[in-house]
Amino acid sequence: MARGRTRDQDAHKRVLDAAFRLVGDSSPGKVSINAIADEAGVAKQTIYRWWPSRTAVILDSLVVGTMKATPFPETDDIRADFEAHLRTVIRLFNSPTGQIVREMLAEAQSDSSIAAEFRERFWQPRRELSQRRLERGIELGLVRSDIDHEIVLDAIYGPLWTRLLIGHLPLTSSHAAKITGALWPGIAA
Repeated sequence: MARGRTRDQDAHKRVLDAAFRLVGDSSPGKVSINAIADEAGVAKQTIYRWWPSRTAVILDSLVVGTMKATPFPETDDIRADFEAHLRTVIRLFNSPTGQIVREMLAEAQSDSSIAAEFRERFWQPRRELSQRRLERGIELGLVRSDIDHEIVLDAIYGPLWTRLLIGHLPLTSSHAAKITGALWPGIAA
């Protein structure tokens, strides 16, 4: 029985890797389940056993790939942790993966199911990670306990998303320190 699980885990990883590669080579809207199955060397039914749709596979591939690329440090210096995390997100947004995220969001504007899946599979896990760091900051007495966490997280990450989506100004690693420098006085305990 353990053998089947190993094969399933290998196939699962191959599917996610294949989806991520294919989307990087074209765009999310042009990648089919058949193409992912062919690239991963699995049957189409294998993919549908684990994911309800093509979008779900692509989003999961983005989640796995981007979570690896944007680790959140876990030290007792919460401001430094956020600043380091912002730098990795900036690097990701400036990479070809940033273009994929932008394209997924563009599709989400006209497809409410894609929008819901994006929020659930991509946005929410990242939000929860950031939320836990804020809570740790409160535990350590470094972050105010009376702040609205949702507003704070929007304020910290909003500039990155705005520059990714609007493209009105460049996004450089120096912005991480500028964002925390501007916001931290209102966040710090």
